[in-house]
Amino acid sequence: MKPLQIKGLMLDMARVTERYQHYMDMAESASAWGYNTIFAHLTDDDGCAMVFENRPDLATPHALTRQQIKDWIQTAKRNGLNIIPEIECFGHTKYIHSLPKYKHLAVKCVGHHNAIHPMHPDTHAIVGDMLREIAVIFDSPYIHAGFDEVNLGQSKLGAAAVGKEHWEVFADYVNHVHHIIDSLGKKMMIWGDHLVSEPRIGKRISKDIIICDWQYHPDVNTKTTQLLLDMGFTVLCCPSSSRSGDMILPRSNTQGNLQRFSRIAHSLGDNVVGLVNTVWCPGRMLCDTERFAYALGGAWFNDPEADPEPVMCEYVNKRFGIDPPDMLADAILRLSILMPHNSLPRRIMQTETSEKAPPSPVTDAEVMQMREIALAIKPIRNVLESLRSQVQRNEAEYNNFILTCDLIDWWDKLAHVRLGRDTGNTLACIKEHGHLLLKRCKDDWQRRRFPDDPKRDADTYAEQDGLITNLLRSLKNMEVAQ
Repeated sequence: MKPLQIKGLMLDMARVTERYQHYMDMAESASAWGYNTIFAHLTDDDGCAMVFENRPDLATPHALTRQQIKDWIQTAKRNGLNIIPEIECFGHTKYIHSLPKYKHLAVKCVGHHNAIHPMHPDTHAIVGDMLREIAVIFDSPYIHAGFDEVNLGQSKLGAAAVGKEHWEVFADYVNHVHHIIDSLGKKMMIWGDHLVSEPRIGKRISKDIIICDWQYHPDVNTKTTQLLLDMGFTVLCCPSSSRSGDMILPRSNTQGNLQRFSRIAHSLGDNVVGLVNTVWCPGRMLCDTERFAYALGGAWFNDPEADPEPVMCEYVNKRFGIDPPDMLADAILRLSILMPHNSLPRRIMQTETSEKAPPSPVTDAEVMQMREIALAIKPIRNVLESLRSQVQRNEAEYNNFILTCDLIDWWDKLAHVRLGRDTGNTLACIKEHGHLLLKRCKDDWQRRRFPDDPKRDADTYAEQDGLITNLLRSLKNMEVAQ
């Protein structure tokens, strides 16, 4: 088994910018889980999590100051961690062109994904300013420039693009940004999805760029990684422990993705230099319920065949002080196995809406599926409740596993009420219980996040899968129904 240079944990700071202490805690904790790198996803459509002195208008609420970033870097360094910054330079750039003064830079396109005009001098000036400031603040040898999910639509892009196909425009802009980053004495990283879908890009861009191969399905294979290697690139494998489909806490299929991608990274040649555990959209999760997946990812990055049970035992013993830890470790793993894709609770809450039509009625099959999950989770909740008095630290985090069980029980009762099957509950009773659960979720949000963050109560991603957002929408719909 070959050693890996980079074992990274990515924090999505842009979609929800959390309290500064959380990032300091990650800088102190990540190495204990086996990581040597933190990837700071600083910008995305929903925000810019750092105050740039030369572009302060880009910062969104609660963005970290330059001094906070410097202190964070030093804390990480003392704990053996390097922090690599990521600035989205092409797609996912609404944090720039949604501002009125920069709206002329938005590429006209249809759909959720977007792009900033890659040939406009104002784009070059903004991106150049950000990269130069990042290069000064972060002492990492790398800068991640994004370049994933770029949507150029059917845009003509002006005279400078005449005679060029979009893949050529993409490649030329990659090389433009690479020239800036290279001149700053840094190595450039980008996401690999566009190279996979259009291999001609790989022939046109510098082979000095490190490609981050993100693949999130549980049955991931070597195909895309090998394709990028065959193009002549150095590759980072990027699984995920929190992504689309997850709500409340990471599901076991994301853990399968972590382990299988770890096997791939260790089995291929030396040009696979590491792994990154990507953690997207923290607003979907109850605070800290994702930490156990960080521990599993770190263990698999070091040894892809590591048994998850002893890893979990060590985690819960250190995190909660429970000894012996076996029952709790098993309960959390079983809970993650039983967690449904978030589409099921959203169907039951009737919050899976579209602009064209309201959600269709809940089906018998959906109700029975949620009932099976709820019944299987009852004994897990009993275990959690029986061990609660033994928790010595991080009690709020522990209680979130109980809250997870209570939310699933609520979805089960709501599903049966919607079909008129559960005479022991009424819609009014369900609504009252739902408000209590919502309060517990809001109280939890405030522990690690800012209560005045508009992202708490509003959709921050096209999939509309925020936990609090969906609870609010569901309860509002019940008000209308009554």
